[in-house]
Amino acid sequence: MKIKRFLDKIRPSLGKGLGMGLLILSISFSQFLIFSCEGINCAIDNVVTLNMGFYDENDTKKAITDTLTVTAEGTDSVLYNRGINITSLSLPMSHWQEADTLTMTFRDTLGTDHIVKLRIEKTNLPHYESPDCPTAMFHEIKSVTMTSGSPYVDSVVLAKPKVNYEALENVKIYLHPTD
Repeated sequence: MKIKRFLDKIRPSLGKGLGMGLLILSISFSQFLIFSCEGINCAIDNVVTLNMGFYDENDTKKAITDTLTVTAEGTDSVLYNRGINITSLSLPMSHWQEADTLTMTFRDTLGTDHIVKLRIEKTNLPHYESPDCPTAMFHEIKSVTMTSGSPYVDSVVLAKPKVNYEALENVKIYLHPTD
């Protein structure tokens, strides 16, 4: 109705035919705007991460007191650098490999490195939200094993095998008791 009132006001200066043409054109354009906007709900950050927590023998979260650096075997990338007093960790996973090997280097106060290697076997699952959104890669963890130990890590347990947008804790790392 507002468009019609507007056109009625300017019609004397434009002529009757031009006013109707503008009315039809404005209605067509408004329909284009309405139907061209689709509610796309793409994830802002479509990267999923492996979430790990550190625990004591009583299944209570525990902060590691040494400096932790994590690298991925077969790359020169540092995934996590020099974390101190952390209780959990979120790391990216490879998109196409069937297994990731993470090297966790714990450096004590004397400067001695203690290395733990974790092998994570998984299935990679492409996840599509919409043709307008980029593909995310979800993962289904088959197993987590510790391939070498240290005086710090006692065992590793797979808590939640699905790695997706939910950000649940996937792996529990149990630390040896300290005196």
